[in-house]
Amino acid sequence: MNKCKEIPLDKIFKSLGDPIRMGVIKQLIQHEDGELSCGQFDYCVNKATFSHHIKILLESHILCERTEGVKKFLFLNPNIKKLYPGLIETIKTSL
Repeated sequence: MNKCKEIPLDKIFKSLGDPIRMGVIKQLIQHEDGELSCGQFDYCVNKATFSHHIKILLESHILCERTEGVKKFLFLNPNIKKLYPGLIETIKTSL
């Protein structure tokens, strides 16, 4: 089941202001299908801290999740491109 909602711009900027959360977004952009399971991310903090950052991205509706069995897959909210054209391209250029 996919869980996605609208994305307020102020929440996007606040959420993307952290380098760890921006790293999550960049990894999703770089991945060929734009989706990663929680265990596939590369991060340099402990698991609890990383989970906290994922929670913030989910609560701000930048990320969406889908569950497949016991795995959770994360992907960018598809409404970002519709609501804020150019945002993903801007992030890509900062890679």
